[in-house]
Amino acid sequence: MDGGFEGVYREHVTPLWRYVRLRVPSDADAEDVISEVFVAAMKSWDRYDPAAGTVGAWLTGIARHNVAGWWRRNGREIPSEHVGSDRVEPGDGPETAALRRIADDEVRAHLSVLTERERDAVALRFGARLSSPEIGAALGISAPAARMLVYRAVAKLRKEVVA
Repeated sequence: MDGGFEGVYREHVTPLWRYVRLRVPSDADAEDVISEVFVAAMKSWDRYDPAAGTVGAWLTGIARHNVAGWWRRNGREIPSEHVGSDRVEPGDGPETAALRRIADDEVRAHLSVLTERERDAVALRFGARLSSPEIGAALGISAPAARMLVYRAVAKLRKEVVA
């Protein structure tokens, strides 16, 4: 890959951050986890084997491991200081930023109806923007099974949001 590890970072940091942000309670936590992901990736870069899968899938595996570690260290209850999102996109005015925070909180609240595996599949698909084969590889299932898992999770979310 052109640009070495710096190029890998630039290409993958945003989708990985989206994935991690869907899996942990706050932007600050996501930033901490992403930092850990890229430190671990840099340390093991010489052991990355392109024959075993894409760089994105490899980094996603590291991210999944670090998200699990975050939850082990911090418990399953979300501290009250983490309620609410501090994500603001470039160009957002104050009203847009406020609406984005509300929408993010509502989506995360509805994710609680999903199983852990379903949340992970949805985060991989819509956060990391992985394909069904990549999700399948990350979760140890076939691409069609990954596609069905995401489909059913989205249907469950749709039902919850409409209710």
